Amino acid sequence: MATTINSTARLQSYQTLLYARSLQPELAHCADSRTIIQDYYTLNTFIMPGSHACIFTSVDGCATEHVTDNTLGNSETGLVESLLCSAEKDIEHQILRTKINYITAAQTEQLSTHIYNDTLEELDQLARDQDALAHRWSDRVGSCLSLVDIQKFADQIHIQSYHLIAAESLVLRTQTIFELKSNK
Repeated sequence: MATTINSTARLQSYQTLLYARSLQPELAHCADSRTIIQDYYTLNTFIMPGSHACIFTSVDGCATEHVTDNTLGNSETGLVESLLCSAEKDIEHQILRTKINYITAAQTEQLSTHIYNDTLEELDQLARDQDALAHRWSDRVGSCLSLVDIQKFADQIHIQSYHLIAAESLVLRTQTIFELKSNK
């Protein structure tokens, strides 16, 4: 008889943290990273098992999104918003004294094992097809995946992330936009 793991610990601990500064020194333990340089901004993306950070820098400031299930050791310095990711939630925040506007939505789901495995397979293929930033690893139950897919535009960048955790059959999805507002 199969044992079903029905843990909501990780589901309840995931949060999106928004900082009005760079977190780059704190992200030294990342599994992979990618940098995108556009005319008006730079995006540095870091991926770790079950988490990611995106550092958006423009000529007048910086904003960092850090999605994590680590409730300990997160810096309070420069923290301007935090959002628990359980269920469906969204926020919008204009970074003070900059043109940077941040919009994000987070959704979490706990799936049955076979739907989790199908979702993992589908998103793994998406990561390969889109050349998305991806990290694959295993936990005590099975295969896990974190991926960040990015679409760049002249004055904004769209980021979709997925974190799949086998031990809880958890799927966390975030959709984020960093945009540069004009002075109109």
